[in-house]
Amino acid sequence: MRWIASIGNKFFRVVPGETLLIICSTLVSQVSLLLAFLLPLKIVILLGSTGMPRYFPDAFSLVDRDFLVVILSFSTVFFYVLYLLSEKLVDIYARRGALALLKRSHKIALFENDEDVASRNYQRYSRSLATIVFISLIVLALSYLYFEISLFLFLYSILAFVLIILLNSHNEKIHNSLAESPGRVIGVFASVGFLLSFFFMVGHFLLGQPPSLLAAIISVILIRQGCSRVASLVNDIKALSAQKYKLNALFFHGHILVKEARKHEVSFWSLLKSPKCESWLREVLQETLSEKIHKLKSSWVQLGGQDIIALHIKSYNVENRKIADHLLKLFNSNKSSLARHEATLLSECSELPSMPLIRVVEVEGFHCHIYHWVPSEKILKEKVKLARLKILSSLILIDPGIALISQYKRSHPVLWHRLDENMMDRICTVAEKGKSEDLEKIKLLSRRRQDVVQRLKKLPLVIINPDQGPDDFLEARGGKVITINWSRWSLEPVGAGWSTQPSQAKRLRVSFTKAKSERRGLEKVRFEDVYLAALVYSFEKSYVRHDFLSAIKLVPRILKYLEGESDVSEASSRECEEGKNENYIHGGME
Repeated sequence: MRWIASIGNKFFRVVPGETLLIICSTLVSQVSLLLAFLLPLKIVILLGSTGMPRYFPDAFSLVDRDFLVVILSFSTVFFYVLYLLSEKLVDIYARRGALALLKRSHKIALFENDEDVASRNYQRYSRSLATIVFISLIVLALSYLYFEISLFLFLYSILAFVLIILLNSHNEKIHNSLAESPGRVIGVFASVGFLLSFFFMVGHFLLGQPPSLLAAIISVILIRQGCSRVASLVNDIKALSAQKYKLNALFFHGHILVKEARKHEVSFWSLLKSPKCESWLREVLQETLSEKIHKLKSSWVQLGGQDIIALHIKSYNVENRKIADHLLKLFNSNKSSLARHEATLLSECSELPSMPLIRVVEVEGFHCHIYHWVPSEKILKEKVKLARLKILSSLILIDPGIALISQYKRSHPVLWHRLDENMMDRICTVAEKGKSEDLEKIKLLSRRRQDVVQRLKKLPLVIINPDQGPDDFLEARGGKVITINWSRWSLEPVGAGWSTQPSQAKRLRVSFTKAKSERRGLEKVRFEDVYLAALVYSFEKSYVRHDFLSAIKLVPRILKYLEGESDVSEASSRECEEGKNENYIHGGME
């Protein structure tokens, strides 16, 4: 609350006029909206009555009923228009005040849309102040119109406040809810308060000496408005606090933008600290072993991605004899979808060049994968390119299976789905700024897009694992290459993911020729179609990276393979078919 007060002090010192105007405009807006909803109720009551209802103000009885209906109808429109104008004024002065604050802080651009963030939060703060004033006015109005109900709500508020403190201290679920979304919890208590106040009002009318019916109706509307405003006030304060570091950097001259450690990041990395780390490691690993773990030794395994912990863990019994070797991967909460994606593949395909997945568990809400450790070493950087080719060659041999293909297609678009009209239209737009012959070829490809799609659909699907870094590759005994990162795997037409350099095409031909003899379903597939898939995949990846010139350069080659022609030399083709260059991929790592 001290920070809320300090930032409010900043606003009133630098832009007092704009802040007061926003508060006043917000109050006018809220009152106008309230009247715009209240007056139609009175009009309906008048229309349903033969005369003037006795609980209406005495001044109304001096006016003709029909004329009063017209006046109230025009008043409803007036107050609603006043509400819209007030909201527009709030937007105008919020942007003006935010710009003045930014100018006063003498900062360069700090992040994307910093002016919008400043304007939105300045407006939110001013609205919060207006809401406090509005709730205060509601309390005063209730005290005047219906003192008994205001006293009841005061006692309920004290009781709810004490109950929230007790629940926050003793109930972990409520504590987490208050920390993550306090407005929702307060909103529940506010709704219960409204319901109880309604029952109190009914009982008072039946058993006590209630005020006039009109005062009761107005009180119900005021209570409902007040309860909703309390919840929105809490949400606004929570939203402002969540932007604390950004707002400090934007509005305060002496503050710089620092990254706030989020709650899930703190709890995630705290799992590595001793003795907590050994405790949960022992618990999750013991389930995979029949012999009791006496001691653990863990070492860090470097992965290419962020927010994923990988550990090589050795388990020892009481006799200090090693009983198990495991690879354990722990995914942060922002990587939970990648964790599920990886587990889906590894649980369906046991033939992958990977460490076998043993178990999938959760550790304090974070996804955890446990693998059987395969003795292996990191691959030298100069051998990573060859290792990647070996992985691609081994994946061509693996049939993903009908179940995995069906599941994947229901969840993700395949290459031919992503080759849409929007892509072709954007590349045509770029090509218009270049050579005319390039534009003509792209237009031809756009016209023949369905031919490409049909060719791709006929190809069997293969698992590919893009976006792998050098740290993801390991060399097991016997020279077998495995990878320990499968979080971004996909299914694409066979050939996708391979290099499209003409000099590298023979490597794909070698692997494809070998796969035709070992994998069912590839016997009748032509190499020209496989290489077409490689070209289209590379074309789509260049488009996604906005490397439009590289994509345009691939168009002539795609058209050639679409016509059944080849830009791979016949000599290279014969050489590969005879298997003379098989050492490119299927040979050793030396």
